[in-house]
Amino acid sequence: MKVAFPHMGNACIPLRALVEYMGVEAVVPERPNRVTLERGARHAPEFVCLPFKITLGDCMNALDRGADTMAMVCGMWACRFGYYAYVQHLILRDMGYEFESLLIGREDPRSVLEKIRSAVGRRGFLKLPGAAAMFRSKAGAVEELESMARKIRPREEVAGSADAVMVSYLDRLDRADSIRRVRQLRLEQREEMTSLPVRDCNGVLRVRIVGELYVLLEPSLNFDLVRRLGTQFGVEAEPVLSTYRWLLSPLWLDPLLHVSSSRARRVSREYLPYVLGGEEHMTLTGALDAPGDGFDGVIHAYPLTCMPENICRTILPHIAARDGIPMLDLCFDEHTSTVGTVTRLEAFLDMLRSRRDRAGSVHGYRVYNQKMEHLSIIET
Repeated sequence: MKVAFPHMGNACIPLRALVEYMGVEAVVPERPNRVTLERGARHAPEFVCLPFKITLGDCMNALDRGADTMAMVCGMWACRFGYYAYVQHLILRDMGYEFESLLIGREDPRSVLEKIRSAVGRRGFLKLPGAAAMFRSKAGAVEELESMARKIRPREEVAGSADAVMVSYLDRLDRADSIRRVRQLRLEQREEMTSLPVRDCNGVLRVRIVGELYVLLEPSLNFDLVRRLGTQFGVEAEPVLSTYRWLLSPLWLDPLLHVSSSRARRVSREYLPYVLGGEEHMTLTGALDAPGDGFDGVIHAYPLTCMPENICRTILPHIAARDGIPMLDLCFDEHTSTVGTVTRLEAFLDMLRSRRDRAGSVHGYRVYNQKMEHLSIIET
């Protein structure tokens, strides 16, 4: 059995650990690129969202590399993501590919466990608790590494130093064969990251990124948005979602994730009392919390034709106007260009810096006036 799954950020590292711990070979294709997108778009429905097209091309690459089983989550909810696996596997079989489908839903845990047992066999199934522990350990290590890199990039003295450390440790984490080794690597990368020389710059712009999960987490789709903001523009960018959250939340391996999800639905209920099946409540709550969390602006990134995020797109301007937080919409499809995206980012960040400078000047003027009024009162 050679099982494969589509890329999404660095999710392949904990997913490979989960599969191989149970004695199954994992086939991880090359990172998605422009050719991957073109292959997927050629065979996908025209008006389906961009993540469908890239993951379809990703599946083709995996099958070309010898995979005989395609694993994918599925389910019954409003977002079309729940039907990706069914439709993509039909398309792949129509193209002549032969493979087994391992479709894992989230509605019935017993059904999920039975599918895993039949796929990996009894011996492999008995290793599932250990595999889940390794899976969570590597997901947490990846999450910490990405978080530290996001904070250091806009402050590093040597451009690219944080990325070099991150790439090195991601490779070591991928090859780690025990939880003890993963813990050791976390300590080492933490020490190496914190020892990087950084500039003393308290005025770094901070931007929160909200939107559809795949667009937020897959660099090949969003033109490496988070890294580009940090290294090219000197901005600390924080996505409201992460690979860790997406991987562990459906499996209930971290109850705190469900606490934050419940809070997001509660906070955004005034604007959207319904569950649409995507990341709509995290998008709205991320924008609502941005001013209080110290962010200078919000970027809303989403794919064309995404139903949940297009509904959010009609709500976010009201939040921006009410809270006085600038927002930038970035809509992605296969025709979106790097140059156009970067140009819009530059204009948005210039506006944020100008806005901050004006706010600082006004604040300084008010403080000066208050001091002068205080002095005049004392003199009188």
